[in-house]
Amino acid sequence: MHILMCNDDGILADGLRRLASYLSQYYRITVVAPANEQSAKSHALTTEIPLKLDAYNGEDENPRLYALTGTPSDCMKFGLSYLLIDDMPDLVISGINHGFNLGSDVLYSGTVSAAMESCFYGIPGLALSVERYSPERGDEMHPFILELIEKIYVKGQFDGLLNVNFPLRGACDWDHFKMVSQGLQTYSNIIDARINSRGQDYYWLAGELDYGAESVPTDVEYARKGYITGVCSETPEWRNGRRT
Repeated sequence: MHILMCNDDGILADGLRRLASYLSQYYRITVVAPANEQSAKSHALTTEIPLKLDAYNGEDENPRLYALTGTPSDCMKFGLSYLLIDDMPDLVISGINHGFNLGSDVLYSGTVSAAMESCFYGIPGLALSVERYSPERGDEMHPFILELIEKIYVKGQFDGLLNVNFPLRGACDWDHFKMVSQGLQTYSNIIDARINSRGQDYYWLAGELDYGAESVPTDVEYARKGYITGVCSETPEWRNGRRT
């Protein structure tokens, strides 16, 4: 199995590099990731300046690592339309992202957008995020991610997009995994207006997260309850790791 990996935290991010190294024990891994941090870039494409590609290691190494001077979507289009045109992957994985990608926030997410690019090429996608990444939490997540790939994508032949979020702590197993609907993330006080030492106005785009109950179970709700959540791009065939 050949997996193409990306993220929006950049090629040097631990979440990406350590997961790629772990999965390379079981699959052939190619990484095409942004050269620099590209969070909240959604599906942005770079069209006004040329892109540059750097290879981080040798062609025969696994994982094979490339950095592109562009957005997550740039990386996926480059990989799927050019670099791997004669060696297409069986699965695209984006992450592990440092920070949740829940509810309507996925519309802004470079992580989820990178995984979504796979759907344009008829390849399944998996976006992975955690409330706050640490190497220790990553090590706890890795075996469950491997099991998820095998159960849902390999044996289950799922061919859509799955967005999975892990809480800060807690068990990583099917008993703590919920397939749910995508929720809504709303914010207040979005613009933080300030004045610098020269008396000039400047602004931070920020915001405080609001939360209200929703009519159906959502990723926002269950992430707050400490569950691993999965949101599917199609009518889910999987509930708690079992086909329905």
